[in-house]
Amino acid sequence: MSFIAEYSLSNQPIMQTVCRQVPEVTVEVEDEQPDRHDGSHLTFRAIGEEPELERFFERLADDPSVEAFERLSTLSERCLFRVRLTSEGERGMTYVDAVEFGVTLLDIELRAEQARYRAHFPSREALSAYRECCEERDLAFSLRRLYRSEDDETAKYDLTPRQAAVLRRALERGYFDVPRNVSTEELAEEFEVSSQALSALLRRGQRTILRDTFGNEE
Repeated sequence: MSFIAEYSLSNQPIMQTVCRQVPEVTVEVEDEQPDRHDGSHLTFRAIGEEPELERFFERLADDPSVEAFERLSTLSERCLFRVRLTSEGERGMTYVDAVEFGVTLLDIELRAEQARYRAHFPSREALSAYRECCEERDLAFSLRRLYRSEDDETAKYDLTPRQAAVLRRALERGYFDVPRNVSTEELAEEFEVSSQALSALLRRGQRTILRDTFGNEE
């Protein structure tokens, strides 16, 4: 039986310094892109009032986990960033381990002392194996809540809540109609993200649904 686990990882290095320096800003991870050759990248949303966001922006470059970064968009007390992680930062990225055990990371929120996750696990064995990998990375795993995935609507297709919300709204607004009734730019404005970020959310959401429907057969 599959289920949803809510857990935290302490001793997690990704942007812990800047999160401690500017605790008023909430950091929500949108996408993880591991890359052994060009460095792993993280796309995240920083949410807070304008003065705190500016302090966050100013101090991000000095965080030991950040090799380089770019601000993709700024909209109404939230900024979208993409960072390239240092080797120490990559220690906190568990995406590859999650994929290996069939785990889908649904939500990731970075805090001053820990990272909080919500993830879909196919079995308890997968949870145990993933937990062991976290501990091998010197990440302290603490399980906060466990419940059946049938009780979580967004887990039906392993969609993140953000992907589910964007796909649902796109369907309601006629984005998939022919001819299209709403543009990518209009949807992006509604969700307060860039057109590039909105397109990425749509593509990843559609890919997830297709993968879960048809499998990974060639």
